[in-house]
Amino acid sequence: MDAKHKELNIATIKEVLRQYLQEKGFRNTPERYTILEEIYNMEHHFNVDDLYLLMMQKKYHVSKATIYNTIEIFLDAGLIRKHQFGEKTLTSSSYEKSYFDKQHDHLVIYKKDSDKVIQEIIEFCDPRIQGIKDSIEEAFGVNIDSHSLYFYGTKKD
Repeated sequence: MDAKHKELNIATIKEVLRQYLQEKGFRNTPERYTILEEIYNMEHHFNVDDLYLLMMQKKYHVSKATIYNTIEIFLDAGLIRKHQFGEKTLTSSSYEKSYFDKQHDHLVIYKKDSDKVIQEIIEFCDPRIQGIKDSIEEAFGVNIDSHSLYFYGTKKD
């Protein structure tokens, strides 16, 4: 993505956050926008510890509690997505930016002979899954807004 397009995306998500905060009556703090921008500059999944360390390395004065609270706001605003990949970490939830991303699924590959240590996460989109979603909507008379699909495994020898 070129710099101009990235700038427009950042401006868009900041406006989405501004409107959300106003509608909910939450404070409009610069820390929230800084955290949001850092998340949208990432190209991978992250957990709260990753984000906190990044913020500290960049000399931002943000507490871990602020990050946790802000993450909840971003989740509710639809700006990020939460994942439970089954990893064994202190903060077992992973997150990713979601506002511009289409729905996708995940293949979680664990290191062999480890206790749920993630080696790699592969994101994929298979059009057959859309067909399954359409079938479920028709069969049950519902509209599915989103879904999550995870496959877990290890690499073959």
